[in-house]
Amino acid sequence: MGITIAVLDLYSYYVHELLVSLALFTCVFLILALATFVAVFLWWASERLLDRSGPVSRRLIAFSRRVIAAYEKP
Repeated sequence: MGITIAVLDLYSYYVHELLVSLALFTCVFLILALATFVAVFLWWASERLLDRSGPVSRRLIAFSRRVIAAYEKP
């Protein structure tokens, strides 16, 4: 398979362009898939951390939201 691709790559400029386009598309797709996976994992981890935290941290989060809201009002 590799030899066939190499021979076709050397034989035709259009095949070369298609292979380069395929490689670039694959790289971009992998980067986007990895970024999506990281975002979902961070969301999941934050939810688990919030579930395991006690009511004290929840009160602290509510307090910080109230403070931010107070500064946000003109």
